Amino acid sequence: MSTTAPRLLQVRRSEQITPRMVRVTLVGDELAGFGGDGPDRRIKMFFPVPGQERPAVPRATSGGPLWPTGEPRPTIRTYTVRRFDATAGELDIDFVLHEGRGPAAAWARDAQPGAWVGVSEPGGRYVPDPAATFHLVIGDETALPAVTTVLAALPAEVPALAFLEVADAAEEQLLPGAAAIRWVHRGAQPPGEPLAEAVRTATLPAGRGQVWLAGESACVRDLRRHLLDDRGLERRAVYATGYWRAR
Repeated sequence: MSTTAPRLLQVRRSEQITPRMVRVTLVGDELAGFGGDGPDRRIKMFFPVPGQERPAVPRATSGGPLWPTGEPRPTIRTYTVRRFDATAGELDIDFVLHEGRGPAAAWARDAQPGAWVGVSEPGGRYVPDPAATFHLVIGDETALPAVTTVLAALPAEVPALAFLEVADAAEEQLLPGAAAIRWVHRGAQPPGEPLAEAVRTATLPAGRGQVWLAGESACVRDLRRHLLDDRGLERRAVYATGYWRAR
C-alpha cells in the first residue's frame, strides 16, 4: 500500500463504452498532484461497503497506514488509470462487467454522480525499451485500459503488434498508436485459450522484442513461458501480470 493516504473522490459521470465495459469519471479537490500520466499506471481503489456513503480509508503515518477505529474496511481492488486530465481535474477508470459481477463491477454499474470512492497513489514499472526492435502487446478485455496507455507510449517508428482477446466484435475499441491490432474473439471458448493460440501461431518480427502481457493468470503464465522458452525473448524484456483467475 502507498505511504500516502488514499484520495477520496466522487463520480462526475459514467458512460457505457461497450456492452461489457463502463467508464467512470472521478473528480475532487484531492486529485491535485495526482501522478496519473504514463503507461500502465496502477491504483488501488477503495469501495464503500453496504451502509457507508464513503469508504473508510487509512491515514498515512510513520508506522504505516492507520485505519479508522470502529469502521468496516472497504473492498479494495486494483485497477489501471485509463485517462488522467490534470487540467480538467478528471480521472477515468474502466470497469469490465463480468458475469456474476464482483463488488467493484457492481459499484461501477450502479455509480451515480456524487458517489464516493478512494484511490491510492498510482504505481507502475513499465517503460518502453528504446533499444527494442519491435514491441508486442498482449491482453484481454480486463487489460484494455492499460493496453490503451501502453500503445500510446510506444514509438511510432518501431514495429508493434497487439493481440487482444474480447468476447465478440461488440467489445472492440478504437485504440491509439501505430500498432497492428489483431482482435481475438473468445465466443464460447474458455478465457485465454483463443489468445494463447493466436500468439503461439503468430509470426513475430526478428530482433530484440519487448513484450507487455496481462490478463487471465493461467494464460499469462503459459504465454510468458512460451515467449521465453519457445521464442527466445530475454526474461527482462517480458513484462507480464496476471489480473484475474478464471478457475
